[in-house]
Amino acid sequence: MTDTHYKLPRLYIKQALTNDSFIELDRDQTHYLHTVMRKKNGDQIRVFNGQDGEWLCALENLTQKSGAINITELIKPQPETRPRIHLFFAPITKTRMDWMIEKAVELGVDEFHPVLTQNTEVRKIREERINSQLIEASEQCERLTLPILHSIVPLESALQSWDADKPFLACIERYDAKPIMNTVSDHDTAVLIGPVGGFTEDEKNWLSNQDKIIPVSLGAHVLRCETAALYAVSVLQAKKA
Repeated sequence: MTDTHYKLPRLYIKQALTNDSFIELDRDQTHYLHTVMRKKNGDQIRVFNGQDGEWLCALENLTQKSGAINITELIKPQPETRPRIHLFFAPITKTRMDWMIEKAVELGVDEFHPVLTQNTEVRKIREERINSQLIEASEQCERLTLPILHSIVPLESALQSWDADKPFLACIERYDAKPIMNTVSDHDTAVLIGPVGGFTEDEKNWLSNQDKIIPVSLGAHVLRCETAALYAVSVLQAKKA
């Protein structure tokens, strides 16, 4: 990929990407390219679908309401599969959660798992809106995979469905636990961040008694939820890079 390519708009496309394929754009993509970016027929953009790498393509039949792309060249192959990072988190207020999700995508989180704890302050999420955030953040940060958003479930249910052979790190504040950097493995890994106000004593006791749970510490200071999530994910990403 050349420096010129990096300056081109980049879009996530759901369809399969192959050389010389012709794909219709949806209404939002058409509006973005025609009205926001002021693109014209023949202009080039980049596209990816999370599976087939990144491709160069040319705009065709672009109007205010519709448009299409002609796939012309593979410019970045899909990377090999690596250990996946799962972020389990109790939803927080909109502005703070928006920021956390955007940065977690940039840092390489593969799957987002919202969970309900006793102190969870936001107990419903708008999945369609968050999925749009995941796409936008992936487009902006040059990643070639698209994160997965799971439906919100109670923490106990989320833990039951987790494979016991894969590390599940629970960041528990005010608890005697090993530093997170000493517990990272080369396998798929989950990290759990508590809600505003932290886990209750009952939850701490329950978590510490689960065989598949590894309690970890993020340091001497009590971090805000979004700070804790990004710190933990950064450690995991650095170890797996």
